[in-house]
Amino acid sequence: MADPMHDGIMSKPEYAPFILRALSGLGEASEDAVLDRVGELMRGALTEADRSPLYGGRVPRWRSQAAQMLDGLVEDGYVERRGGVLALSSKGRAAT
Repeated sequence: MADPMHDGIMSKPEYAPFILRALSGLGEASEDAVLDRVGELMRGALTEADRSPLYGGRVPRWRSQAAQMLDGLVEDGYVERRGGVLALSSKGRAAT
């Protein structure tokens, strides 16, 4: 989980298993629905630093980090974008 050497902020790769688990449970979902579920799954793991607001207080740090990791999972072929919907690819299903 959070590395004390990094001020208690979770690294982007730490979000990957939660994203894959969220998508596994949701099947197909919008990015917002996936990130909402990730927040629920990570509720006990997120630190105060992870919850700190970014972008003028509009977005919590964890959500920005998770969204960037989600983009990485799409690029690496674990998640597929089908229009406005996300779903696990066969590679992503094998990883869960």
